[in-house]
Amino acid sequence: MLCLLGAGLAAAAQLACPGAEDYRDENYGAAIRCLVRNEGHEHNLYYTRDPWNADGSLMVGIHSDLMQRNWKVLLFDGEGCFQKELFSVEQFDWRLTWDRHKPDILYTWRASSLYEFNVQTGAARLLKSFAPSKLMPNGPSLNQTGDRILVITADGTFRSFALPEMNEERAFQMTFPEGCYPAWDKPRYIGYRNFVFASCSSGDGRVQAVLIYDDTGALHHVFEGVGGGGHHDFSPDGRWAYFKLPSGPRGGPRSPLEIHVVNIDGTDDRVLYSVPASDARYVHNLHLAWPSRVNDWFIASFFPNAANLPPSYAPPLDEILQLRLDGNHRFLARTHTAYSTAGGRTGGAQDMFWAQPLARPSAGGRRIAFNSIRSGTIDLCILTVP
Repeated sequence: MLCLLGAGLAAAAQLACPGAEDYRDENYGAAIRCLVRNEGHEHNLYYTRDPWNADGSLMVGIHSDLMQRNWKVLLFDGEGCFQKELFSVEQFDWRLTWDRHKPDILYTWRASSLYEFNVQTGAARLLKSFAPSKLMPNGPSLNQTGDRILVITADGTFRSFALPEMNEERAFQMTFPEGCYPAWDKPRYIGYRNFVFASCSSGDGRVQAVLIYDDTGALHHVFEGVGGGGHHDFSPDGRWAYFKLPSGPRGGPRSPLEIHVVNIDGTDDRVLYSVPASDARYVHNLHLAWPSRVNDWFIASFFPNAANLPPSYAPPLDEILQLRLDGNHRFLARTHTAYSTAGGRTGGAQDMFWAQPLARPSAGGRRIAFNSIRSGTIDLCILTVP
């Protein structure tokens, strides 16, 4: 099922998306439209990947069967109306990125090869083969101006090239703190100039760090003791949004849930949002995401664990929260989702990772894609920001 949340949905829009079901968010008043696809699950591309193209006229999403197998990348128009199937993940990887200027072009990969893919014609053009080396699972990303593309090869080398010729290669390796192991699905261009980031963790969280480099290999800053688990994002003018979950001894005083913003050189670290641990006890985790062309606000998408739900609703729980740098914030909508290992309609024990909201705003911030299990299956949803 694909849901569209927004204001002023007209009958003409329903005709453009057959099967639309409209209703309103009972807590925050947002108008909701659902396009029903009960034969499987649909979700977005993760909170770090903008599903909309360069001009917002198209978007992509993932469809799977009810066992979360047989993934296919689907093309929708900018409002979420289905257009066609693009490819299966056996053909090309779903961890893709749109070109920043050409609305019909995205970049994807398979094994050792990087491709340019035209969503209108279905034509894939090989940009570069890295054989015999494989590409890391982070997939391609683009710098802020969109004229360089970054991948990582299996030896841990960050490699960027000038588009469209794939020349002017820059290559380097990061030096991680001792005992801090990188998550290779996370590194990417951060969307500010030519800066690149990677995060690392010891696994138990005792050692963690976020490293900011220029794509020439020059170290810019290392944030130690925070951010190793990901779930954070960067602004187009060089700020980092991150959070700290409540911590402290069982039965004793615990620190609050805090959402911070800081310059990527480590200066001007400020708390924008703080909730006492007792009020955030049902929050399992959250994700932060920043529109790639908006400087003054970003979003947080909270989610609970299905095994730990409150007897009655009170925020924060499963909302999308808009946070402005002046300290103001507002809840935009509930996602009505919860992470669990239950299979839902499939009837078996199944990791429902994609039931996490993983909310991601469009470049201009007008729309937000997120996931929900309101219907019983995982649904791809769109919130139109008031």
